[in-house]
Amino acid sequence: MTRLIVFLAAMMGATSAFGAPAGLLDKTITMSWSTSGSGTRADGTNVSFSNINTRVVYVSSAGRTFLRKEVRGKKAARGADVGPGEASGGSVSLQGNRLIGAETFASGARQYVATFDSGFSSCTLSVIDAKAGGAKIKRKGPDGAMYVLDSVSTGSPSCSIQSGNAFAGR
Repeated sequence: MTRLIVFLAAMMGATSAFGAPAGLLDKTITMSWSTSGSGTRADGTNVSFSNINTRVVYVSSAGRTFLRKEVRGKKAARGADVGPGEASGGSVSLQGNRLIGAETFASGARQYVATFDSGFSSCTLSVIDAKAGGAKIKRKGPDGAMYVLDSVSTGSPSCSIQSGNAFAGR
C-alpha cells in the first residue's frame, strides 16, 4: 500500500509542504525582460527610460521560495532580496506548472508568469504592467527616485531554469 501511495504521488507531480512541485525543488529560475517608455520626475522633468529587469527565484528543497529583484537603467541599478513570507513590494507563488510573481507600485502593479514544461527543464515568461482605470503608473526607477509613467511597454522576456541554489556562496 505504501508503495502505491508513493507511486501515485510521484505520478501526480507531488508537491512539498509549501506547494512546490517536486520538479522545482532545489532549482533556480532566472527571468528577465526590458521595460521602456516615458514619464515625469517629481520635479516635473520629462524623461524617457529603458531598463532591464531581472528576477531570480530559488525554490529550496523544502519548497520555500527566495526572490532577488533587480532593475538596471543606463546610469543606476537597485535591487532587493525577498525571503519566504516577506512582501517587500513583491511576492512569488507556485501554482502547478507556473511561477507567478506580483509586484505593487505606489500606483499600478506588475505580474510575471513563468510557465514550465512538463519536466521542469525549461520555461517561458510573460510580463504585464498594469494601472487602475485612468490612473498612471507611479513607481521608483533604478535610481530610487519616483516617476509617474505616461507610457510603458515590456519586451524581450526570457526564462531559464537550472539545478541548485544560485544564491549559495554569495
